[in-house]
Amino acid sequence: MHLVEFAFAKPHDAPELPGDVLLAALWAVCGPDDGVEHIRLHVSRAGARGAAFLLAPDGPSAVRQCRAVCRRALAVTGALSAWRLVCPAEA
Repeated sequence: MHLVEFAFAKPHDAPELPGDVLLAALWAVCGPDDGVEHIRLHVSRAGARGAAFLLAPDGPSAVRQCRAVCRRALAVTGALSAWRLVCPAEA
């Protein structure tokens, strides 16, 4: 199992979003091949920071899986449409 940290930035004019909404958005886009076992999350006025525990063959694969889940959540969740993923950044 691998631990991958992630972070989202939100625009200053975007409404604040409760952590349970963001957490639900992340879980909603997780599929069996993503290997996500657990997600911890902290929301702030600037966005959110979290950590995902993933089953993956190696660290780089876990980072790619986490990045994919985060990007899918941003793409399909209307409340996150203006947010952006800042970590893990593209290699």
